[in-house]
Amino acid sequence: MNTYFGFVSLANSFSAIRTLPRAVSVFGPKDLIDVFIVSVCVYLVLIFIKQTRSFFIFGSIILLLGVDFLARTLNLGLTRQLFQPLLTFFVAIFVLVFQPEIRKFFKWFASGRKMKFSKALVPDDNVQTLVRSTFEMAKKRIGAIIVLPGEYPLEDLIEGGFPLEGKISFPLILSIFDPTSPGHDGALLVEGGVIKSFGLHLPLAREFSEFDRVGTRHRAAAGITERTDALAIVVSEERGEVSVSIGGKLTKINTPEDLAVELHEFFKETVSLEFQNGFWHYFTMKNAGSKIVSLGIAFSLWFVFIYQAGVINQEYEIPIAFKYVPSGLVVAGSVPTSVRIVITGNNADIDSFETKDLSVVVDVKDAKVGNDKIEISKDNIKIPPYLDITSVTPKVISVSFKNDK
Repeated sequence: MNTYFGFVSLANSFSAIRTLPRAVSVFGPKDLIDVFIVSVCVYLVLIFIKQTRSFFIFGSIILLLGVDFLARTLNLGLTRQLFQPLLTFFVAIFVLVFQPEIRKFFKWFASGRKMKFSKALVPDDNVQTLVRSTFEMAKKRIGAIIVLPGEYPLEDLIEGGFPLEGKISFPLILSIFDPTSPGHDGALLVEGGVIKSFGLHLPLAREFSEFDRVGTRHRAAAGITERTDALAIVVSEERGEVSVSIGGKLTKINTPEDLAVELHEFFKETVSLEFQNGFWHYFTMKNAGSKIVSLGIAFSLWFVFIYQAGVINQEYEIPIAFKYVPSGLVVAGSVPTSVRIVITGNNADIDSFETKDLSVVVDVKDAKVGNDKIEISKDNIKIPPYLDITSVTPKVISVSFKNDK
């Protein structure tokens, strides 16, 4: 039975969509301020998701919130008992995992400076060294992977390797990938003008359609770039070819000039961002799509939790019906012929039911010929169980009865 009423409530929620025009018509200045404040908060959350790339965690929390909403609406006791602890667990995990990013985000917000989720810019002379070293290894058929991180941290995706913290140089790169070097089969990680580590193990690509034409080295380069916004340079020891992987896609590079262009394009966004005005410029002048989404979410929340849940009064005038009229008598007339009632309920419930669901019925089984005063109470009025009667006018009516000839 509880599940049945849950389905009825869910159906009423869906039917409330047709009340949107009325909701817009009653949307006042106070509601505008309310929605604006909430949309700003939602926008901050969207910026945080975008900067930290925490899409999976937030998606999981939203999914659990949706399941919890359905469980409450349909009164699914078991599901609610299982998913409520999971929701709390995911929120706790989110705070623990993204503690550094949360601290950095609010520091960025408070200081107004640019948040350092940006790429580590490689100086131009180091770019030329990387290009020269790459094509020298391609000429000598020496396999290699060089990874340049983007904004997304790689610590949780790479394994093994040897820390180095060495300055980028042509001899050092060639010595690392020399076939006799212990870490030549792994990847080289470059951040800024420094070789951070080498001999790293990268995740293999999950969705890569070119496995039949390339080896494990290319598959690893595609794996790290399909999970992050990094760039990977790959040298094939079998064919002596140079490729660049971005977003899990491999592109063959034919000349050193082409590779230099790819690297400069990769860092162009970072170079331009360095000259921006920090948080408030980013907050106000960027992310038009996120702002529109934030306003949509805020208005939806207002519609669900304020408009639909808001209690309003609605007045109706209902004709009076008489039942159990004694045999031989008829109702000659009544003053008045209808009753004015005021019903209280939330917007969604009042908008979803029809006037035909209301009725005023008076029991006159004890009536006699002549005039009679009959009291109208809430017991005489039939309304849906989810609504309440605030007032009844008049409370007493005059009814005349006569013989049925």
